[in-house]
Amino acid sequence: MEKNQHTFWDGENAGWREAAARLGMEVAVAAPVQENIDEQLAMMRRHLADGVDVLGFVGTYPDAFDEVVAEAADRGVPCICFDLDAPRSGRKLYVGMKDPYTMGRWAGERMLALLPPGPRLIGLQTGSEKAAGARGKLDGFVDVMKENGHSVVGGANDGEDVALSRRNCEQLLAEHPDVDALYGVYSYHTAIQGQCVRSLARKPVVFGWDVLPETIELLQEGIVDTAVWIKEYYFGYYAATAVATLVRVGVDEALEVMGMDPVHLEGNVICPEAEAITPQTVDRYVRWRRDHGLEDKLTRLAS
Repeated sequence: MEKNQHTFWDGENAGWREAAARLGMEVAVAAPVQENIDEQLAMMRRHLADGVDVLGFVGTYPDAFDEVVAEAADRGVPCICFDLDAPRSGRKLYVGMKDPYTMGRWAGERMLALLPPGPRLIGLQTGSEKAAGARGKLDGFVDVMKENGHSVVGGANDGEDVALSRRNCEQLLAEHPDVDALYGVYSYHTAIQGQCVRSLARKPVVFGWDVLPETIELLQEGIVDTAVWIKEYYFGYYAATAVATLVRVGVDEALEVMGMDPVHLEGNVICPEAEAITPQTVDRYVRWRRDHGLEDKLTRLAS
């Protein structure tokens, strides 16, 4: 149960489906069109009513899922989180990136290496003011920038509206032509920012999250400087493998086999290491993508 419908999820779903096919499982994927916690919870309850064996969900807001996870437990259905965690909900385990604030700082520290000496101006974009993932990746990044003497501007919430995000980026660049770098927390921000700066005589650094098809092209052109690959394919692949183990072995036994605690659940996490994709490494990433048969499973950004 994902938090929205977006091309970002193509890679994650490919991992789910690849592992499920190998393990003889059926995977049903659903999500609200845009981030909407009430719709996400309603969809989860419909899946429970349909009789699923395990319920996996993205912990969009970490404190929003306690009741539905308890309802699942009453039905004997274990829950797991992927991509974003709800660690105190009673879910059995989590597969995804490290906590968003830590990852925001991780991104900020790598941005520092791309900036010239002296105080710099950084433009920001976000797609949500409340979602834990967006807030953490923004807050952690901003803290690193300010701790190192840099200033930030922008940050208007586009509400996952790609067209609005593009307008916000164009406005930010018009109002701040001296901006030294751009940073956005959602996958489409990186592609949009790269497209917006393509024709500028003075190109700011573009550093963002995820590797959409457009972002690959912009990396190959040298317009995007860094796109963070969080290994979302493996979120799906590892989560599906864990689900199969929970069902076939038994929840407590499976957690022990995986080196996890069947009682103290919050620490049950699997976090593949994120990787910074650059113009120098993007071709290697493209080969990995091709080797895993993802080229025909990834859609382009809709605006």
